[in-house]
Amino acid sequence: MIGIVPCSVCTLDVEGEFNDDPTEGKLYADPTDKRLYYCSRSLTRSCPQTGFFPVWDGHVKYVTRYSNCKYLPDDVILVGLADISSKLTEEVASSIRYRHRKAIANDEILEPMIRENDNMFTQVVKGTITVKKLTIVDLVDMSALPESTVHSYYSALIRIAFMRIDRWLSWVDQILRIRYVITVYRGKRRVMSYDYPSDTYEPTITQTELLSEPDQMKRLVKLIMQLESISKTDLCSDEVDDYTVNNMITTLGTNKPLSAQLFSRFTRMAGLTYTVEVRDDGKLLFTYRE
Repeated sequence: MIGIVPCSVCTLDVEGEFNDDPTEGKLYADPTDKRLYYCSRSLTRSCPQTGFFPVWDGHVKYVTRYSNCKYLPDDVILVGLADISSKLTEEVASSIRYRHRKAIANDEILEPMIRENDNMFTQVVKGTITVKKLTIVDLVDMSALPESTVHSYYSALIRIAFMRIDRWLSWVDQILRIRYVITVYRGKRRVMSYDYPSDTYEPTITQTELLSEPDQMKRLVKLIMQLESISKTDLCSDEVDDYTVNNMITTLGTNKPLSAQLFSRFTRMAGLTYTVEVRDDGKLLFTYRE
């Protein structure tokens, strides 16, 4: 192969000039005028399969008025080593590697289905992948993790409804690299917003003892309870048993991470709602509402 010619439906290899042992499906140049022909022993007219090039069967040329009229070397992207070395940049090389990997992987756009029992973390990750129209190769290229880890994470994503916060942060920080804002409401009134990864709050929080809590979901619950003066008694109702409330309060006081399910349950018990807005380069990608 000495070059390639991109067509609307395919990219064809240029093997050189007419010879005695041509390869089916390749382009060859007539040595007399350098016009390019598609080698085929079964086709006799230009069509999408030939890239609309005229056909040459090794002996006879078949040309119609609809045939492409392209020539070597003017219409060919030469791929000899000398040409590649003079034109190749790291950006071009990365693009070539990316397209090659997508081709051999038969990579398809991922469409993870959001299920009713998926927790907030799972739904936000699935929604972001779907909106951005990502493939597995995209996830691997975006990621700071090994390829096998990304495959494992995606496999778990489509099988397991309840994503843990450590896996959530891996998706956010190391794979998708997104910003999100959690906003909590009481009716139409905004109670609080939390912006990640800037780790900032609106309104501004000054209680350093609460801000020292490493678990962001626990921190949010504790801050909301303080801002709204919510007590354990306030969380109890005819619909919520004491065990559920005690489990919530106990978790807040231990090293056990607060799950997305418990955070959602807390907002419902407290009569609150919340949204999670995912942003990328300043654009709103996906919104989750509880």
